Amino acid sequence: MPGAFLYDNVAKGAVLTSTQANVPSMPLANLQDAQPRRRARLNAASATLDVDLLAALPVDCVALLSTTLSANATIRVRLANVSSFATVLADTGTINAEAQDEAQGNVVLVLPAPVTARYLRLDLTDGAAAFMDIGLLVAGQLWRLQRGTAYGIREGRVMLDRRDRNPFTGAEFPVPAIINPRFAAFTLPALSVAEARNQHRDMLRRLGAARDTLWIAELTDSMAERNRRAIWGAMNAPGEEANASRDSFPFTARAVRMVERV
Repeated sequence: MPGAFLYDNVAKGAVLTSTQANVPSMPLANLQDAQPRRRARLNAASATLDVDLLAALPVDCVALLSTTLSANATIRVRLANVSSFATVLADTGTINAEAQDEAQGNVVLVLPAPVTARYLRLDLTDGAAAFMDIGLLVAGQLWRLQRGTAYGIREGRVMLDRRDRNPFTGAEFPVPAIINPRFAAFTLPALSVAEARNQHRDMLRRLGAARDTLWIAELTDSMAERNRRAIWGAMNAPGEEANASRDSFPFTARAVRMVERV
């Protein structure tokens, strides 16, 4: 089944408020900082985060990246056009966040279809945790690909560990990295001409090589598997001639290699 990109994060310019106190050195503004490991801290096991997008915008994906949420944490997402949320346009209900250390505690929620709303509310609960740290809030409308990736997709990790060797004695000195980031390398072999001329062209313009996007490999994955596979990172490399090639009359193609930003 097809995957999706979220390349226009509408939460980066939003106004954020929370019912829970946060540490001055780890403010809510860190949720909009481009570095995922620069986190905001909510000093409670339960918290509500309100997001004012400043205008009614389409949203069908909400993601929390680089979190300390446990496997038992729960999340609820609501969208509304009134700040009181007396009337809601979408409500996921309380669901298990399925956050896991192997994917940096990422939580990626996808709605069935985009909902145009100004206000976003997230309710988080994590058992008896003393605090919850969240690195990045991402929200917006997905580019849902019409067709899936080609066979041969590669998913794994970039090994940043070192194994220095003494050239005289032959002794090895392994040095583990703090994290070996996940990567995915794949080809989109059947983009429609409309996708290439609209969403892909717009994505190149917005992202360049300095900004990041959220890649969801399979929209039909379970919540847990989506969290494991989704990658936030750059899809274009500096100096690359990023393009989609028209390999046949009805289709264009694009090869992508993404490394998780940590």
